[in-house]
Amino acid sequence: MKRSLLSFMLMLLSVMQAYAYKKQSIDINVNGQQRNMVVYTPNTLPAKSPLFIVTHGMNQDPEYQSSSDKMYEMIDTAKFVVTYLRSDGNTWDIGGTKDQNFVIKTIDEMASRFDIDIDRVYWSGFSMGSMLIHHCIGAMQDKIAAFAPTSGIQFSESPWNNCQKPVNLLECIAYGDDVFGYEQYGIHDYIENYAKHDKHTNYSKTAHYKPISTSWYDGDLEKWSGGPNGGEVWLYSYNNGGHWPMDLNRHLIWNFCKRFSLNRPTVRITQPAGETIHLWMAPQGEAQFPDITILATGKSANGKIEKVEYYDGKTLFDTQTTLPSKATLVSPSAANHNLSVVVTDSEGKTAQASCQVNYVAPKSTYNFQQYFNVEGIVPQNWYVSNGSTKRVGGSNTYTSGPRILQFTNTTRGLDYGLLVQNATGKARDAWAKFGLRTSRSKLTLAPGHYSLRFRVCNWNHAEFSPVTISIQNLSGLEVAADTIMPTVNVGGDVANKFLKFSLQKFEFDITEADDYVIVFYPDAARDADFVLGYLSLQALEYGTTDIINVTEPVSTSHSQVYDLSGRQIPEGKMKRGFYIIDGRKTFVP
Repeated sequence: MKRSLLSFMLMLLSVMQAYAYKKQSIDINVNGQQRNMVVYTPNTLPAKSPLFIVTHGMNQDPEYQSSSDKMYEMIDTAKFVVTYLRSDGNTWDIGGTKDQNFVIKTIDEMASRFDIDIDRVYWSGFSMGSMLIHHCIGAMQDKIAAFAPTSGIQFSESPWNNCQKPVNLLECIAYGDDVFGYEQYGIHDYIENYAKHDKHTNYSKTAHYKPISTSWYDGDLEKWSGGPNGGEVWLYSYNNGGHWPMDLNRHLIWNFCKRFSLNRPTVRITQPAGETIHLWMAPQGEAQFPDITILATGKSANGKIEKVEYYDGKTLFDTQTTLPSKATLVSPSAANHNLSVVVTDSEGKTAQASCQVNYVAPKSTYNFQQYFNVEGIVPQNWYVSNGSTKRVGGSNTYTSGPRILQFTNTTRGLDYGLLVQNATGKARDAWAKFGLRTSRSKLTLAPGHYSLRFRVCNWNHAEFSPVTISIQNLSGLEVAADTIMPTVNVGGDVANKFLKFSLQKFEFDITEADDYVIVFYPDAARDADFVLGYLSLQALEYGTTDIINVTEPVSTSHSQVYDLSGRQIPEGKMKRGFYIIDGRKTFVP
């Protein structure tokens, strides 16, 4: 009996320790009116802990919201105060300032009762409580470090236009929400407008994302960042949900919010910008990547900068004491280098900026497909043009012009493909390029024999339209080219049926180690197009190829000249390309 009682007591103690918090109802006076909130605090609250504010949905209350989102269950380990505000009646004031004042007064009240850090106040909500967030966001940026509305937008307003500085925003909403219909209310475009307003240049999308590994649902997590003045915009669109609070999203929400603080120092990496790649095709061990110099700038809000730390992943490789400053990563290896700069000011507050430099030295083959899997974007490290609009990869999503298409018919030859159309009809006016500094990519090729393998079709040309593949150096000199005729036309609709088609191939020789650009051109006709659905580059053989690279005018008066098919070329009839001259393979520019 005693053993059973002891076991019961131990089990009860473990349950009590699992969520060690205090709960209390607090009334405050806001502009002469009594308002109520339900507050959860951990049993032990460290000094300068964050405050997390939650506003519930219409016709709901703090009790329902807290039992649904379960944010309070995190406070014993994460160490923050969470307060669930109660609306006056069944709704929030999403057109005026009544409930905005309630939030402001809540911050003051919590700061007077608890040792919270007023620079780390976060605001989340559900449904109409999220409408309130979007309504107030512009006026609350000096009070709230990060906003995390769920399942709701203020569809009658454009709140991003009221933001005086970049916003830190995460919206969580189900694709299947039947109140704020995802397509009906244009959820994606609504949230993306915040990113466009803040001029973000970096974009990423993680499909099948789970808030925690054991989550029973997943979704698409999209992130926008890289704006000149900071800020981040995230959108988590999840499956298997509806219009109710999803408790597992609390992990994503907290991990997003806790990274931000008001009045903290700022830091920005000005070089390298965003995510860059240097692809070097060479015999194993011969690729020698250059040092990486990082330039950083920033300032302290209240104190002064005391420490600037430079990291490659988790490895600290330089420490300085002022901004702007620079540091160099010496002799970097062939790897993905996640570079970051962490600054600390005299008040102990920190800020961080990051970029990524990918140094890639494949043994023989590199597949570009990893960046062709997000609808609406330009692939990372590519530069595209339709003749009138130029776009750099890795930024925002688009619904027209050059972009990635996702094909949806169950019978389809491609899952995704890069669409490029010639809007002007001029020769080589539209293109897709890899290997230019503009697109944050670099391609170095050692001498050798190479093969491009690709799948290219037409988008909306029933009679088909040719596509030219070109290899150029950085000066624009073409060293190899080929023109192919697609055999598949999609028909101008991603829902159309089209069969899988064979890989096409283009082999070429490189005579000099140098930096090169891969280019795809549609035909020189208005609305000529292509869809590039697969691309890989393979080094078939390294070493000299017995090719003479001719840079001066060639005299063939005493030479026998043949094309690569063995046909003799009459004197004066040579064009740019490869020939056999006096028995030697020769490139004539």
